[in-house]
Amino acid sequence: MSYNNSSFQTAAQKDGVVDNLAKYLKYWYLFVACIGLSLAIAYLYLKTTTYTFQVSSTLFIQEDKKGESALSGTAFNDLNMFNRTVTVDNEIATLRSRALLMKVMEDLNMGVTYFVEDPFKRIEIYGNDLPIQVKLVKANKYVYYQDITFTILDNKSFSIEEKETRHVYQFNRKIRTPNYTIEVTKGPAFHPDYPPVIVRFINLYKLAESYSGSKLDITPITKESNTIVLSIIDAVPRRSIDFLNKLIETYNYENVENKNKLALKTIEFINNRLKYLGADLTSTGQEVEQYKQANRVANVAADAQQSLQKSVEYNQQLSNIEIQKNVVSSLESYIEKPGSQFEMVPSTLGLPDATLAGLINKYNDLQIERQRLLRTAQPNNPIIVHVDEQLSGLKENIGESLRNIKKGLAITSSNLKSNSSQYESRILAAPAIERGLSERSREQGVKEGLYNYLLQKREEAALSVSATMPTSRVVDAPSSTSNPVSPKTSFIYLCAFFVGCILPASGLFIRDYLNTKVQGINDIEQINGVLILGELSHKQDKDTLVINKNSRTTISELFRYIRTNLNYMTDNITNKVMLVTSSMKGEGKTFFSINLGATLALVNKKVLLIEFDLRKPDLLKSLHLKNTIGLTNYFNSEASLDEIIQSSNYQPNLYVIGCGPLPEDPAELLMGPRVAELFEQLRERFDFIIIDTSPVGQVADAFSLAPYTDASIYLVRHNYTDKTQLNILKDIFENNKLKKPMVVLNDAKSESFKGYGYGGYGYNYTDKKAYS
Repeated sequence: MSYNNSSFQTAAQKDGVVDNLAKYLKYWYLFVACIGLSLAIAYLYLKTTTYTFQVSSTLFIQEDKKGESALSGTAFNDLNMFNRTVTVDNEIATLRSRALLMKVMEDLNMGVTYFVEDPFKRIEIYGNDLPIQVKLVKANKYVYYQDITFTILDNKSFSIEEKETRHVYQFNRKIRTPNYTIEVTKGPAFHPDYPPVIVRFINLYKLAESYSGSKLDITPITKESNTIVLSIIDAVPRRSIDFLNKLIETYNYENVENKNKLALKTIEFINNRLKYLGADLTSTGQEVEQYKQANRVANVAADAQQSLQKSVEYNQQLSNIEIQKNVVSSLESYIEKPGSQFEMVPSTLGLPDATLAGLINKYNDLQIERQRLLRTAQPNNPIIVHVDEQLSGLKENIGESLRNIKKGLAITSSNLKSNSSQYESRILAAPAIERGLSERSREQGVKEGLYNYLLQKREEAALSVSATMPTSRVVDAPSSTSNPVSPKTSFIYLCAFFVGCILPASGLFIRDYLNTKVQGINDIEQINGVLILGELSHKQDKDTLVINKNSRTTISELFRYIRTNLNYMTDNITNKVMLVTSSMKGEGKTFFSINLGATLALVNKKVLLIEFDLRKPDLLKSLHLKNTIGLTNYFNSEASLDEIIQSSNYQPNLYVIGCGPLPEDPAELLMGPRVAELFEQLRERFDFIIIDTSPVGQVADAFSLAPYTDASIYLVRHNYTDKTQLNILKDIFENNKLKKPMVVLNDAKSESFKGYGYGGYGYNYTDKKAYS
């Protein structure tokens, strides 16, 4: 049979992953213990951790990017007073404003939090679970975030304990201390035996900052959507539900209030004007009545009717001009009124000047914007100062426009009067009384027209107030998730399970990684071209010889398996000379040599064991034979071959040659001429010759004997041979320093021993005692 590397590997290699898994599963008890401990820690963590839930609500924002009022198209749309730009981003900023948040928190008394102690953690209580309710009237900065213990004593009294001091107080009375003033009342869950309640005061300004910054999350459902989601993560879902409900309610209320503010200002202005016009109308009516009574006037003369028709037309135009003059005068008086710098300017009330209307609308829009900015900024803020400058400039422009309109109306009035005088000359013959009556009637008509106009506008403005709707609409009311968002119970337990698996696996991996000893056949198979002759397990007894004709132990079967492999790997040649060596002392060369020889002798082969370790011989001692005469005597011609060969006393076909007296120059002795002569004679007399030599990692004796051998067996011992010493074996295979080298893994443990099976039978082992 040819010398083929792949043909003589150990029987059926298992998959590497399966091998590693089996190696770790051997320590299953460590994994069970670590997993149990990790799950216990996870359980304690979940017991001591406060669960948090997500509370969310969906809100629809009605956008109005062009500033058109929701009531556009109504009778009062010509006033242009109710236009307001509404965008989702602006409304989100409003909802996040600290002023709005603080107002909501004050209404909900969120400046006071309540806790009770649990065996594992502190639990926060709220709402209907409160045995007491504390109203914080006043507090200084030193009392915030400090624990104050309230203990109910009976139905009328309670005690307060803080900083090693304890005082008793009555319910429903103000309590004043140097740091705070509070009022304590009974809560929905009041009971005299209720456990102590820990109260903590919260700085609402800082709390509003945290909500505005990150705790209150407001995001549109999609980038271009008008629907936003408000969400809060809190340990008390009921509190966050109440907070979001109150926030939306307050936001909508202020939204409507802001919309109505301008309309209410206009109504106030109109009411003031109506009061003065009503008095003027009463006075004018009385004058007409007195004039007619004094002059007994009833109807206009028939002959002046035609001329008067033209005069009336011009008078009507003059009346309209007078109305506009009055409106202009009223607006001038309102603008120039002291303290009106930051008040809304009423609408143009029908003046046909588009420029004036645009200036007033822009002025009112800036007033609204300034009021909005004042919610989150101080009056000295650069942005507000800039707005004030714009308002001042617009106010001057409005005044200038009113003066120009007034001049134009004066010119028009002059022209109309000039035309009217032409027709008045035609009625000079008419009674002077008729002219006086016309003058009084004209003044009365002007004031009546202006009065009716203002009445109509007041009703329209009042209608806008009653019809104002909030910008937002609740799509989904605030609600809490059924499961906590943190901690995730299943995720925590899953992580604990994996940690329980990873920790022992990591420990075993690090142990193996730091272990420099050979752990199994896989370490040897890393060498290219290596031939594995077999593996040997532990032996339980102390006897050197573990094999005989009737032995059926695991290790005896392994030696028989090695004997079978040996025939294939050495091409079944006869009179074989086999050299047994290793890297260092203690790897089992002598033990292996003796039992291999005994195994070969069982098949009626004549076997000779030679103790060629001339430095620290151990073979004869293991066989309980005396080392009186041996190789040294033969090489020095002091004894013949027959004299140094002795029986092993174990098996009839097993013979031994000892080393004899230890020589002073063993290396030189092995290079003498009688060595070749020795092997030549022994080949003729024995079927197998097994040479027990010194370790090649310490001396070179084995290499000196290599030319006289047919095969070499290299012993590697589990958890004893250093992995660095495998470089010696690698060098032997790469440079052919020994003839047909084969490797035997000795003292293999259960985790590394692969075992061999053939013909339906498998062999393994349970021995636990290591070799000496």
